[in-house]
This record gives sequence, C-alpha cells and structure tokens, in this order.
Amino acid sequence: MIKNKRLKKRILIVLVITVIICVGVSDFLYSNPQIKFVVGDYVSAYKATVEFKEIFPEINSAILQDLLNDEKTSFDQSLMLINTENKLKGDFSADTVYYGNSDVQMNSCVAEAYRLISEEISEKFGEKLYISDAYRTSDEQNALEDSNKYATEEGASEHQAGLALDVYVKYYSGKAFLKSEAGRYVNENCWQQGFIIRYPYYGKKDTGIGYEPWHIRYVGLPHSEIIYKNRWTLEEYTEYLEDGKFYGYGDYIVTRQKGDTPKVPISYESLVISQDNQGGYIYTFKIK
Repeated sequence: MIKNKRLKKRILIVLVITVIICVGVSDFLYSNPQIKFVVGDYVSAYKATVEFKEIFPEINSAILQDLLNDEKTSFDQSLMLINTENKLKGDFSADTVYYGNSDVQMNSCVAEAYRLISEEISEKFGEKLYISDAYRTSDEQNALEDSNKYATEEGASEHQAGLALDVYVKYYSGKAFLKSEAGRYVNENCWQQGFIIRYPYYGKKDTGIGYEPWHIRYVGLPHSEIIYKNRWTLEEYTEYLEDGKFYGYGDYIVTRQKGDTPKVPISYESLVISQDNQGGYIYTFKIK
C-alpha cells in the first residue's frame, strides 16, 4: 500500500514538472515568435528546392538601347543588390510613386505587388496590412542613422530605392509580426507576389543583418520563388548569376550581363531589365 502511494506521488511529481516545462516552453516561444517560427519552418514538410541551372538557348546579339525602346521591354530597379558593400551611387534616383491615395512612396515596380498581397491578407484574415516604413530619402536615412545605432548606413539601405517595405498588422509589428497569422503568412507566401524576406533567419552570414520578418523586399517573379524555395539570400542569388551565362526556370530565362551589346534569346514574349547595382543588368525573359 505504501509503495503504491509512493509510486503515485512520483508519477504526480513527474506530471507536474512536465506541465511546468511545457508551460515554460510555450511562454518562451510566445514571447519569442521568431524562434517559434524558425522551429516550425525547420520541421515543415514543404521546403522543396527548385532547379535553376545554366541552359544554352539560341541567341542573338542586341543593342541595349534598342531593347529599352522595344514595347515588349520594361525597365525597373527590382534586382538591385543594395548593402554595405554595394551602396547606391550619389546620383542614384529612385523611381518612386505614391501608393494609391496615400502619402506613402515606394518604387513603381512594387506598388501593384503590394496591392495584391495587401488584398490577400484582407481576404484571408480580415486584417489590414500596414506599412510603417517605405521609401526614405538619403537625408532621412542619414537622420535615422544618427538617431539609431542599428540603422543601416546611408547608401546601403533598400529603403532609399523604395524597394523595401516594413509591414505590420494591428497590434503586431516588428518581431511580434510573427505572432499574427497574417505575419506568418507573409513570411511563407510573399514570394508569390514577387517579394522576399530580405533578411531571413538563415541569412545573417551573407546579409550581416539578423532576422527581420517584417522587412519585405520586391525582386519580382520568378526570382522571388527561386530565392525562397532554395533558401537563398539576395546576395547568394546575385552571386549565383555568373556574367554572360543563361539560366532557365519554367517559362523564364535569366541572364546577367554587362555592357551595351547583350546576348538575347532569339524568341521571347516579354523582357524585364533591371540594374544590378554592380555595373551590369539582369535580363528576365518570359518565353513564348
């Protein structure tokens, strides 16, 4: 009888300790949503890489200015690599527009993509996706750098190109963005509208910046899908694109080239040309 009581007492103690540990872990993860998201991301079943490799299409020589004048071509700043090693030049001018009827400025190539993801969040979660920070002038970046020791130095911020948006939903901003369903959805699915999480939790060795789940950066499709599904940073992706080579992905051909006489596929449906901020251009061909 005494032995049974002792066994029950031990079992009860073990159960209490287990509950305490579980509650503690739960509280810890709730207080640290980034850790909770990372743990979930690691154990997620869907993390398929995509094949993005060199191809050898039939090509012709072209003249850059002729391509720019072609109605099939659009030119934007979506794929500029901007960091402390690749700063914006002093004469850089961001191609910005005001978003809708607001006073928020962003790069013209970002506006439609943000509208789509904003509508998606509203439809799925009944939440409004807000922007806390978008385009900044160089003076504004300088002022921020002076007042915030964690701010990126002037010329190295994507906000100066209007390509980055800091987003949030009501009650959940910054690290707490991941406490919301909308925040987790943005982190897992923003690539579908051409955005990436510019500073992912696995990318600090390349970006030099820790995880920022609220900072989305527009790069356009198919680049966002390739980057997301291969778990790359923009630095890794840009480095992967060797000068003069062609890469295939689905209905797209991508090439990175310098100079005014690029090589282009013989046939294509449309073309997006973007500066890379490293002295060249990235050409994204949509194939018929």
